Amino acid sequence: MSDNQQISEITLEEKQKQLEGLQADVDRIFAEAITNQISTADFAIEIWVNAVQQKAPYVAIASRMIHHSTNFQGDEMLQFLRYLANKTLEKDASIVQWAVDLINQGLIINNTLKEENQNGKFDVQSL
Repeated sequence: MSDNQQISEITLEEKQKQLEGLQADVDRIFAEAITNQISTADFAIEIWVNAVQQKAPYVAIASRMIHHSTNFQGDEMLQFLRYLANKTLEKDASIVQWAVDLINQGLIINNTLKEENQNGKFDVQSL
């Protein structure tokens, strides 16, 4: 095995471990919200506040929930998230409310998908 192949395999293995750790964090966050019976509106605020602080599990959740609401994907999603985060940091109240509303709507859609057994479980690898 060449050094390049070994580096590539290590990178893949490390990436898989990172994804597994991120998935565990996301699962824990959802479990805590369910256990504490947090409303989707309050959970949306918690998600957005932590996503703006660049906490990876919350960025992943915000990304998925906004995807549910907008169907943005890939680079388009990243640009949109950056725009929302930058405007939030600039204290643009209307953008903050918009971001929270999009996440809240995404949570409701996610719950509906889960109830219909249509992959409502959050999977970070599908981002």
